[in-house]
Formats: sequence, structure tokens, C-alpha cells
Amino acid sequence: MKLIISILIFMFPFFALGQQYLMSDNFAHDGLALNPAYAGSQEALYTTFVYRNYLGDFDGSPKTLSMSIHAPFKKEKIGLGIMVNSDKIGVSNETNIMGNYAYRMDLGYGKLALGLGFGMTLRTTDWTNLAAQDAGDDQLSQNFSTGPLPNVSTGIYYTTRNYFIGLSVPLFLTYKFDPSNGKYRAQNDFANYNYFLNTGYMMKLGESVRFFPSLLLKYNQGNASELDINSQIIIREKAWLGLGYQSNKSLVVMLQYQLNSQLRIAYSHDFMVGKDVIYKYSSQGFMLNYVFNYNADVAGPRQF
Repeated sequence: MKLIISILIFMFPFFALGQQYLMSDNFAHDGLALNPAYAGSQEALYTTFVYRNYLGDFDGSPKTLSMSIHAPFKKEKIGLGIMVNSDKIGVSNETNIMGNYAYRMDLGYGKLALGLGFGMTLRTTDWTNLAAQDAGDDQLSQNFSTGPLPNVSTGIYYTTRNYFIGLSVPLFLTYKFDPSNGKYRAQNDFANYNYFLNTGYMMKLGESVRFFPSLLLKYNQGNASELDINSQIIIREKAWLGLGYQSNKSLVVMLQYQLNSQLRIAYSHDFMVGKDVIYKYSSQGFMLNYVFNYNADVAGPRQF
């Protein structure tokens, strides 16, 4: 398994690169946002809060706010969780509410989980917030909403104490506008699937230092692939210092701190690489993890 992970990390940079699907920089610690099989993997009641502001110097720049909570049940054979995610871009807002189920089984030195997510997507557009030249345009005096639309996620996730690997297809239903009734309808289109491969490995470098490289590959048939690679150093199980590279030509600086066995906070800052864009086109994210009912008898809180 370690050899497979190493090969994956080094082969995926050869894919074409592009931009798709907004995600947290700390994807290794926000697993339920991309894979329903992650539910219950922390072996405790686990919550994550994420806020991210993209291209923060611009009015109407994308913003993401999400919350997830999950836990194992029935002697850790079942994982259940819920995720709420809101993406706002300009005058449009999309909210996803997903319930997640994972069936977990022992396999080798870890656990293999098969996951399904079911929920709904709501999309709204507030035309009244547009700065239009024709202020009396009736089309700009009302809001637009799709109402609740069904959605589905699926995935597989394998984890041990030192490494993990997951493959998922989140929110794979798409929507087509029906002009006959002015409404959207859900449809299953394989060409619009987003495939996520997520993997990472925790290496011990000394008594108080560890190294944690992780990778997230996003593939869509209609768009170029996107690759995120993070490398983090963990000092005394408390401070995490990291750098990342995203194939949309972004460099990422990441900081985390484990305040105690239950609470972790994280901050990340992205810098676009290119002429005259390093300052203007930066973005930042914040993350908070909290573990309820942590068992003090175990070796330590899970790191991913």
C-alpha cells in the first residue's frame, strides 16, 4: 500500500491541469466534504468548521462556509454524518445539505469504508444586488431560487494509523432547466462527474518531528484535471507548518495548532503565481476541528 501511494503521488503531475470544484486547502482534515466514506473514521464524534474567502480583494468574490459532524456507531461498523456547505459567488448562492453513511470493515492494519451520501442542493440568485444601468428592469427586481434539488455522493476510503487513501464522486447529479415549466430537473450525466483521489502518509522523522505529505487529484471528463499537493511538518504533536502547490498555479502556506486532544485550529493563505497577481489574487481559509467524547486511553487523537 505504501508503494502504491508513492507511485500515485509522483505520477499525477503529468495530467492536464485546470480549475474546478471549490475545496479547503486542508482537505486531509475535512474529509467528509469530499467523501461520504470518511464518516466515522475519527473513531469519535468529530466536527469541522471551514471558512474560505477566494480572491478577497474583489466584490462578489467566492466564499465558502461549511460544517460537518460525524461519528461511528454499532461497534464502529457504521459511520454516520451530516455536512452543510454554502458557496457564494457574486449574487448567487448554492447550499448543499448531505446525510452520509459509511459501512466500515477491518482490513489488514486498518479499516475499509464504503460510503453513500444523500441530500439536497438549493440555488438562489439575488438579482437586486446587481449594480445595473437600468434600475427599473423587472428582471432585476426579484430573486430566483431552484428550490430543493436531490443529490447523491459515493466513495471508498481506507485508513490506518499512518496513511489513508480514498476515491469518491461527490454530488454527482446535475440539473437541466426545463423551459416548459420554468424549473430545473435532476439528471445523471457521467460526463459531469467529479472524481476525487485523496491520499496521504505520516512519516516519523524523529522523536518529536513528523512529516505529512498529502495529495488531492480532481478529475472531470469535461474539464482539465486539477492537482493539489501539500507537505507539512508536525512538531511535538502540536504545531503544523506546511507548504502546498495547486495546479491552478497557486502556492499555499498552512499553519495548524493542536490546542489539546480535542481542539485543532488551522489557517491557510493562497498566493497565485504569475505576473502582477501575487498580492491581488490571494485567498485565505480558516478551519476548526473539535473532537467530542475523546478517549484518553488511546495513543493520541487521529491526525487525519
